[in-house]
Amino acid sequence: MSAFVVRNRLVTPPADLAVKTWREPGGVRFPTKGKRHTVTELVLHETVTRSAESTVAVLARRGLSVHLVLGPDGSITQHGDLVTDVLWHAGPVHNLTSFGVEVVNPYYPRLLRPSLPWHLVIDAPWAHEGQYVVPTPAQAEAVASLVRWAISRPAQGILIPPRWPGVVARRMHVRAFDAAVRPLPGVLAHHYFGHADGAWLVLYAWLRIEAKMSPSVAFAEAVRRATGATKSIDLRDLAP
Repeated sequence: MSAFVVRNRLVTPPADLAVKTWREPGGVRFPTKGKRHTVTELVLHETVTRSAESTVAVLARRGLSVHLVLGPDGSITQHGDLVTDVLWHAGPVHNLTSFGVEVVNPYYPRLLRPSLPWHLVIDAPWAHEGQYVVPTPAQAEAVASLVRWAISRPAQGILIPPRWPGVVARRMHVRAFDAAVRPLPGVLAHHYFGHADGAWLVLYAWLRIEAKMSPSVAFAEAVRRATGATKSIDLRDLAP
């Protein structure tokens, strides 16, 4: 049965999400760094890897950890309780209040291979090295579905509000910003903490949920708006 583990209980995910937990054969649970009772942030990351399995291995080798890993086909593996486990993915301030999602993505065009499912590369001054491998449509839609689920308060202890701290003055940050030095309840990109990943995924989720675009339109718009952007992405024609 597809389910998330939340406070040691199985919680049904959206019908369009395929989830496997560490409780299934071959699953991996990262050791928790502490205990807590609620989460108020969802943090989106990208991996610079090519598979969920290599992502888990790299994180373990580096002494890092994350709750969910999202593969190229949109399927999810869970590696920690979404509420009770404190994992090491976003720095001390945000680790204590969030669950983290690693979206498998080579990120750099130089890491692409013809057999891989990622095919679209855009010019992106906001990305490290100035170009960016766009996640697959299946990944983008799985992220939007996960975000929508998380902000709907689906289980005890998940108190993530429908807020987008990266959207300021009708522009979405694609860089670090000062407010991210403290907890920011809502949907966050790892980008906001001085890294260079997750912002495109937040943009796509925002377009799906707040702008109410269809998957194909949101994907095309996220690509168009992110291409050539520098410090922020203009949403003034969409944001209320």
